Amino acid sequence: MSKILLVDDHPLIVEGYVLALSKSKAELGNIEFEKAFDCLTAKETIDAAAARGESFKLAIVDFSLPTKEGGTLEDGGDIVAYIQKMMPNCKTIILTGHTEVITIYNIVKNIRPDGLVSKHEITPDNLLEIVKSVMGGDRYQSDIVKHCLSEIVRKEVMYDDYNREILVLLSKGYKLQELENHIPLSNPAIKKRLAKMKNVFEVSDTANLIQLVLKEGFV
Repeated sequence: MSKILLVDDHPLIVEGYVLALSKSKAELGNIEFEKAFDCLTAKETIDAAAARGESFKLAIVDFSLPTKEGGTLEDGGDIVAYIQKMMPNCKTIILTGHTEVITIYNIVKNIRPDGLVSKHEITPDNLLEIVKSVMGGDRYQSDIVKHCLSEIVRKEVMYDDYNREILVLLSKGYKLQELENHIPLSNPAIKKRLAKMKNVFEVSDTANLIQLVLKEGFV
């Protein structure tokens, strides 16, 4: 018997998850669900299972959740972190309606769930595929999540003063071999930085890289 914890403040959504996953017992095996609709109840459910010596096989948790007075957990991220502490073998999936780049980045960097999915992309069919993937040991990020992470990587690369200066000089017509006369970096170091920026922006040549960063306002 595999136990799955479902945490969302909308009971109809929780029941939808139950219905979608219950239809797939042939693929998921014998499963049993426990439900919680706020942070405090989720913690109590986790504590009760741990006191019985039980562990959830999987937890699917909404990121934005109400808390209650006296509760120590404030959102779904806190719940997942608590599960990771109390039940290290439990797989975790965070579902979120947030599409802000920095929110997605913080969840990935600080919480590191096994799966992170935008609610805008969830369907009954792909929920099953995501659950199977995570329970099978894979890490899963939905397309919107991947896009947000690629955006933060781009911004991190372009926060570097030397990277921006390299592109500014090249856009002004300076030759690559001339840049080390204007920037305190060796020619090999400059080439390495250019190669990284091309990879991050997914372009094959310097001209397209300059055109793209100018268009997107990075320089």
